[in-house]
Amino acid sequence: MTELNLRYFAWVRERIGTAHESIELPGDIATVADLLGWLKTRGPEYEHAFEQTDVIRTAIDQTHVPHE
Repeated sequence: MTELNLRYFAWVRERIGTAHESIELPGDIATVADLLGWLKTRGPEYEHAFEQTDVIRTAIDQTHVPHE
């Protein structure tokens, strides 16, 4: 497992109730799309925040990246 630091902004932050968190990334997560799908399973607030992943922008080390 890999530790990952996540930062949330705007309405995602409001829906899940935190601006950032550190998580242990499951070994089967290979893409941003996989990560977003996994985050949805973490509870109803995450499911609500990530229900429309096509409108969520993602970045790794401050560089925007696609979900694939």
